[in-house]
Amino acid sequence: MSATVTERPSRVGTAKHSDVVTSVAFSPDGRRLVSGGWDGLVKLWDLREGSAAPKLLRVMRGKWDEVESVAFGPDGRTIAGLGVGWDGAPFSAVTIWDQEGGRGRVLLRASGKVDSMAFSPDGRTLATAGGESRTVTLWDAANGAELLSLPEHTAPVWSVAFAPDGRLAAASGMVPAMVDPAAEERRGEIKIWDVSGEKPECLRKLVGHDYGVAAATFSPDGKLLASGGFDRAIRLWDPEDGESRAELTGHIGWVAALAFSPVEPLLASGSHDRTIRLWDVRDGSCRSVLEGHAGNVYSVAFAPDGRTLASGSLDGAVRLWDVPPEG
Repeated sequence: MSATVTERPSRVGTAKHSDVVTSVAFSPDGRRLVSGGWDGLVKLWDLREGSAAPKLLRVMRGKWDEVESVAFGPDGRTIAGLGVGWDGAPFSAVTIWDQEGGRGRVLLRASGKVDSMAFSPDGRTLATAGGESRTVTLWDAANGAELLSLPEHTAPVWSVAFAPDGRLAAASGMVPAMVDPAAEERRGEIKIWDVSGEKPECLRKLVGHDYGVAAATFSPDGKLLASGGFDRAIRLWDPEDGESRAELTGHIGWVAALAFSPVEPLLASGSHDRTIRLWDVRDGSCRSVLEGHAGNVYSVAFAPDGRTLASGSLDGAVRLWDVPPEG
C-alpha cells in the first residue's frame, strides 16, 4: 500500500551542519551523500545499510564563506562544491575533490554571487547562475574555461537544470517583496536553451508562475519539466510545446526545491513552509507530506533506487526519509 498524506514515510536518519543546509546530492551508486551549508563545509556521508544515521566520512572546505550548492560529477568519483565569499566584493568559486581523498582543486572563480550549478549529462559542461545576476554561464568542466553566457534573461536567475538530451532550463523572476503586485513583469519565466551548437538558441519560454521561479528540474526521461515558485505553486510543463500540464498546490510557503524520482512518476518538493510533499505526477495528487524540519527546506534529492529521499534545511539538518514503493 502506498503512503498517504496521513501515513508519511518514516525518518531513517539525520545528519547535521552548524548552519543552514543549502544542498544535498547522492552519488550515482547511492552509497554516499554529499551536503553543503552556510557553515562553509562540504560533508561526505556514508549511507550504510541498517545504520540509524549516516556516517561522516570526510569534511571539505574551499576558500569561501558559505556553500550554496554541491554535486557529484557524472563520473561518480568527483565532488563539486559551489561557494560564495566576500573579499571586498562578493565572489563565487567552484572547487572539485576526489571523494576518496586528496586536496581540492579550484575549477573556477567568478565575480558576484552564484547560487546554482548543474553538470551536463556528459559531464563536460558546468552551468552556473545567480540570483543577483540575470546571466547563465557555461564552463568547461575539465579546466574551468568560460565557454559562453546566456545574458538574455529579464530577471534574476535562481536555478539551472539540464535535460537528459542536454537542453538547459534557466528559471528566473522576481521575489514578491521586490516588485509591484500589479506589474506584469512580476511573472516568473523559464527559458529552455539548446546549447549544443556554436550559438545558443532559446527553444521555449515558459510563463505561468506569479512572481519568480525558484527551482526547476527535468524528469528522468526529459518529457516533463517541474517548476516551483515564490507563488507557492508547482507547475508541470511539456518542454516540447511549452504548455503547462498541471498546477500542484498545497504548500503555504515558497517552493524552493524539486526532485523527480528516478524509478516512478513521483515528484518531491521542499518549501519554506518546512514541509516536503511527494506528488504523483500522473494525476497531481499528493501522496505524502513529510514533516520534521524546523526551518525552510532548501534542497531535496532522491537516491538512485528511489527508496530514500534526502533533504536539507534552514535548521541545519540533513534528513533521510524512507520512501515506500508504489502499490
